[in-house]
Amino acid sequence: MKTALLAALVAIAGIGVAGPSVADPSGNYDISGVNPDGTTYSASVLVSKVGDVFALTYTLNDDSKVSGSAIGDDEVLAIGYAQEDDTGVALMFSEDGKWKGVWTYLGAKGLGTEEWTPQ
Repeated sequence: MKTALLAALVAIAGIGVAGPSVADPSGNYDISGVNPDGTTYSASVLVSKVGDVFALTYTLNDDSKVSGSAIGDDEVLAIGYAQEDDTGVALMFSEDGKWKGVWTYLGAKGLGTEEWTPQ
C-alpha cells in the first residue's frame, strides 16, 4: 500500500525517483491552512535537506510536533507525515514564492489546503 501510494504521488507530481532532487526548498515557513471540515489554522514548518530527500518538522499552535518526509524539487513536494496514530500525505507546489497545496490523512473523506510563506 505504501509503495502504491508513493508511486501515485510521484506520477501525479511528474517527478522521477532515479536521481537526486535538483533544488533545495529548505527553510522555515509560516503555514496558513484550512482543515477538511472548513476550520482554519496556522502553524509553521521547517524543511531540511537530508541526502536526496527532505525532513519536515511541523510545529502546531499547541507546540506539538508532526514529523514528515518528502521527495521533490523547487517546484513540487510529495510529503508523507505522521503524528501518534495519524498518518497522511500532502502535495505542495511552488507558486509566487510560496508553497500551496492539498493534504489528507488516513480515513479522511476530504482535503485540506495549506499555503506556506517563507519566514
